[in-house]
Amino acid sequence: MSAPSRWGGWAAAAFLLTHCVTSSEEQPAQPPAAVVLSQVQPKVVMVGTRIWLQGNNLGTSASHVLHLSGSAHGPIDWQAPVAPLNPQEGEVVVDSAMFDRMGEGAFQGEAWVVSSNPVGDTVGQHLPTSLTFSRHLDPTLKDVGDGLVYLNSKVTILGDSFLLGGLEGSSVVELKGCFLPETTTGDCAKVGQVVDAQAPLTPTSLTDRGQADFEFLVNIAGIIPGAFDGTVSVINVHADSVKRQSKPLAVKFQLDRTRIHRVDQKSVSLGQYLDIRGAGFAGGDTSSTSIHFQGTFAPQGGTSRQVTFDLVAGYKNGGWIRQVAEETIGLGSAVKLRSERGTLAGTWTPTVYWNSSSQQGMPVTLTLQIAPVKQVVWVRFIPGWHESLARFGLQAADPEIRNRVIQVLRRDYGGTNIDFREDEPQDFKLYARVDVGGKDPNGLGLLGYDNTPGKDVLNKRLYDWLGGVNALTQQDGYPGYGGVFVESMLGFSQHPPSGVYKSPLASDVFDAVFDAFRPDRGSVLTSSEALVTGPADTRGCPTTDRAGQGACAIRILGNIVGSTTSHELGHSLGLADPFGSLTEYHNPGDRPNRLMEAGQGRPLEERAELFGQGPAVFCDDEYAYLKQILPLDPPQDPAVNRPSCY
Repeated sequence: MSAPSRWGGWAAAAFLLTHCVTSSEEQPAQPPAAVVLSQVQPKVVMVGTRIWLQGNNLGTSASHVLHLSGSAHGPIDWQAPVAPLNPQEGEVVVDSAMFDRMGEGAFQGEAWVVSSNPVGDTVGQHLPTSLTFSRHLDPTLKDVGDGLVYLNSKVTILGDSFLLGGLEGSSVVELKGCFLPETTTGDCAKVGQVVDAQAPLTPTSLTDRGQADFEFLVNIAGIIPGAFDGTVSVINVHADSVKRQSKPLAVKFQLDRTRIHRVDQKSVSLGQYLDIRGAGFAGGDTSSTSIHFQGTFAPQGGTSRQVTFDLVAGYKNGGWIRQVAEETIGLGSAVKLRSERGTLAGTWTPTVYWNSSSQQGMPVTLTLQIAPVKQVVWVRFIPGWHESLARFGLQAADPEIRNRVIQVLRRDYGGTNIDFREDEPQDFKLYARVDVGGKDPNGLGLLGYDNTPGKDVLNKRLYDWLGGVNALTQQDGYPGYGGVFVESMLGFSQHPPSGVYKSPLASDVFDAVFDAFRPDRGSVLTSSEALVTGPADTRGCPTTDRAGQGACAIRILGNIVGSTTSHELGHSLGLADPFGSLTEYHNPGDRPNRLMEAGQGRPLEERAELFGQGPAVFCDDEYAYLKQILPLDPPQDPAVNRPSCY
């Protein structure tokens, strides 16, 4: 592999000059806004309690202190620092010293917040407040949602004085009684099994001590369906190990067998999660759930065949298991997920396992479509991205520029099965990631670099990461850090800022577009200027009109970043010349509008889409390859004039 041939920046051996930038936040011009409290919860406070405050103006631009003033066992004037969670919420964690200052008892008075910044202090609005401070709580039990249950299904209980977890301690339920498996008849006391088990109790909210859930765990009665007859009580286990237990409440549970309700996805492709919903699933250190499929697969354009497979599902909770569609295992052992598409129809049967026992659940008939391979790409704008926009003077247009970058990517790969996302995918396990950042950490002034190992012809990996550092690519002495480096794009300037390497492709046109906003040359773009609707294309750019200058700068920077990202991603998909040399990464020669040409062959005007040049596209053979490895169903063919690759 000749790694330098994959560089997306200037083919140069120069290093960036060291440049230190010191930034400081502008000092606030006035004291902070007053906090107006609307709630102080929970009403019972212990050592370790997280007091939750709701109101406004609780942001991090100021420090905040909660004040309580009133009476308990005597006059009270109590205060504690507030940790802001967001502008509308904050919390106070009560430690032993804070609790001792208040002491046990009922508090009646007012609560308010004092906010401070370097300019001054602001006293917030007072809120009438009643709280009870207690070292230990005696739980009570009023009702249990007994009846039909499944393995690991949630059971809701109602009562009072439950612990909220964290530093307070925790509450558990204790179940005692007898369990009679459905395969056994007779008196449970004689032929059933004794139950004496506990399960964690989880509050349904951070402030409600009267409602909580527990899961009907496998250790309560095992995995065989049957009937439980006994009692439930709640035990508070405080942080200081003191235990308090409620009176028991009589309950009856009918444990039913595991069943599947549905599969969330109507279709699934290689690398995607298959989310199976139902009831009675098991998982963890001593238990698991498997699914057996028996049915047919009808491939498009082919003959239907009988298929069978088993998959061991990843456990999420009692009603949700998931499995990734991978080659050679599970679903991928019966269907060629890279090359086949069609309809899978048949019976799905769950089985749960616990220690050395197993129990088959209820079968269900479901249909699933097998879709073509999809490449999901997370376009990850890392912190250096926003910092580098400041050197362009375009931070106020961050969302608009990101949006244009994504538009360019979707246009460049139009007609292929690629899904670009700004948020981390949750529905695919196998997805690519491209980091769009600021400085080139390799110190070479590169615009971008694919640091994935080797030329991935046919895109067999699906999970490339263009970013971070790859030790494999460093072994030959080549750059290890990958991604897209926006700050290096200032090298297109005839007068780049300090610390940025000047490109051999530097252009007066670049300065005509961006000088108006660079902090070292003009005045930065304001938030109101960033809202100006941009042009449909770059005709009329550059301009001397301030509003037009902003719209042009947003679109042109988005074009440059988007095109660079498309180029680097193309490398990770196996381009250029995918079926030729394994060490050739660019189109040969220097011809217009070829997206996979080397950096020195792609002038600024082409990247920016100015003066009739650009946009650069994948040439004919490259695009045919992309459609081969990432086909859409049904096919799409955008009306794009694709030049020859040779």
